[in-house]
Amino acid sequence: MTLFRQLMLTIIAIFSLMLAVVMGINFNTTKGYLIGQLESTTQDSATSLSMSVSDFMALEDYASVESSINAVFDSGYFSEVRIHVYDTDKDISRSNETIINGVPSWFIQLIDFKVPVAKAVISNGWSELGQVYITGSAGYGYNQLWLATRDLLISFFVIGAITLIVGSFALRYLFQPLVELEKQAEAIQQRRFMKMTNVPKTRELKSVVLSMNRMAEKLEKEFASEVETAQWLQAKAFKDPVSGLGNRSFFESQIKSHFAERERGTDGLVFVSLADLGKLNNERGYESADMFIQATADILSKKVAMISSFTTLARLSGADFVLLIPNVDHSQLKHIVQDIMSDLMELNTASISYSIAVANIGAVTIDGSVERASAMSQADTALREAKREGANTYKVFDLNVSRNVSINRTQWKDILESVIKRQAFKLKKQKVSTLDDSPVTSQEEVFMGLEHAGKEYHAGYFIGLAEQFDLGDQIDKVIVSQVIHYIKSKHPSVPLTVNLSASAYAKPEFIDWLKQILAQQTAEVKSKLMFEVTEQSVLLEETQANVLAQMLKSQRVLFGIDNVGKQFSAFQYLQTLMPDYVKVDSSYTRMAAGKESESFFMHTLCKMFNSLNIEVIATGVESERQLTALRRFDVTGVQGYFVGRAQDM
Repeated sequence: MTLFRQLMLTIIAIFSLMLAVVMGINFNTTKGYLIGQLESTTQDSATSLSMSVSDFMALEDYASVESSINAVFDSGYFSEVRIHVYDTDKDISRSNETIINGVPSWFIQLIDFKVPVAKAVISNGWSELGQVYITGSAGYGYNQLWLATRDLLISFFVIGAITLIVGSFALRYLFQPLVELEKQAEAIQQRRFMKMTNVPKTRELKSVVLSMNRMAEKLEKEFASEVETAQWLQAKAFKDPVSGLGNRSFFESQIKSHFAERERGTDGLVFVSLADLGKLNNERGYESADMFIQATADILSKKVAMISSFTTLARLSGADFVLLIPNVDHSQLKHIVQDIMSDLMELNTASISYSIAVANIGAVTIDGSVERASAMSQADTALREAKREGANTYKVFDLNVSRNVSINRTQWKDILESVIKRQAFKLKKQKVSTLDDSPVTSQEEVFMGLEHAGKEYHAGYFIGLAEQFDLGDQIDKVIVSQVIHYIKSKHPSVPLTVNLSASAYAKPEFIDWLKQILAQQTAEVKSKLMFEVTEQSVLLEETQANVLAQMLKSQRVLFGIDNVGKQFSAFQYLQTLMPDYVKVDSSYTRMAAGKESESFFMHTLCKMFNSLNIEVIATGVESERQLTALRRFDVTGVQGYFVGRAQDM
């Protein structure tokens, strides 16, 4: 119960107690007064009547006595006036049934009003002739008691209502700093270090607010230090200081992770080698050489941004760069290499390169059947062939052994549109287990594929083309609909996680559609549904990612970020999005089981995520050794082929 309600109930309780006490005192006082007044009136009337009828009694004029009784009865609130005559031993009386008007029956039954009976002796000289008995009427007493009680109750209720209304506004005004403090505490818990600018004047509240502001400032500095440490370690381990790109260690960790995936599409591997970098360094100095490297890195980075956010770009050595481009066919790769070479040639025009000879490029197209060592070797062979032919030349080899890419772009577009129309994607799910002594499945990630001409194709074959055809949002709508239908029909015991593409949630209409769909679902269905997006897509569409995250939170649907740590990011987006969990890129899972320097970086990442109350899930777990190594860190869940393979839904 809120403090506001507690105080309001306390005020009501105190007010009710005051009402009961005042009512009791007032009721007893009024009742005593009325009884006393009635006793006095009846006694006076009895005495007066005894004196007025004494002569009539002596003369035995009982008609006059009866007239006197009637006169007295009609002049006051009496229920009975009676004279007992000693000589005849008879009574002369006048009485009437007590009728109480305007008083509720429950009030009459509740109140015991004792009616007084007054007596007086009728005498004439020394002789006693009779006795007068006058009984008061309870009607008057009940009526006066009811009126007094009713008026007091009405007055108290009116005053109480006014007091509560005014008091509620006053309390809300006084409690406003507490409301702001509550918001500040929740924000700090989510690592949003807001500070209260309106400091209350109340001494106690002022002290609390100032203390909270100091704590927020201190925590903000500590978290900024954690982020800075993680960035420094990431840059130290994986970033080339001259080009700003990933270094050889970064590329090796990424390519190992990529080739470890069981379901890969058609990829492109590109080697770029700058010409005469050593001569440029020796004759013009290291600054000219660094400018040549940085200009090349800028060209490659811009090209990567145009191709795909999932492309891995790194500097292998002094003059050598490498690109790993997922989901690209042979003709696309040739076009990309040609564009890169054309852009690099402009460095000679700008007098950045040593001579007209700028670079050579070797590239290969590979499918899921090609091993990492073979791909690297063939790309190196292509580069050597290009160098043999002369300056500024390139070679692009095709290593698609299984020839699954025989379907051309136009055919893929028709196939995808057909599957979308029929809502016929093949779905699989892979479990995420808790990392404890008795592991249980915490969620299951949904993967998609399709079937064409009797052959199954996983998403790696067509997802890149789907993005190029602007079909990402349509595919995601179908997947979401299929998963919701599965939840309703199969009633899974754990939530199912759906990956959303950047091209989908980048469109406001898709988020509106998803919100409408979720609003139509029951709480049980929404509890079995989760969504996640990749870190690469968040960095591209951070504003829309925030809109998506806030919408999912409003619908009480859990939300996560995948491939965290794969990009050189500042991690500040975590404070904005505040996901329920993150899935650390599989390359860090391998580092966790590697050298101490590499595992320390994993420890720093986990510490930072846990300081934000974000659960950490390690992906790409392939061995017992990795699973054992991960137990040293603040990891809550694991996913990979060692934990469980993808199963058909």
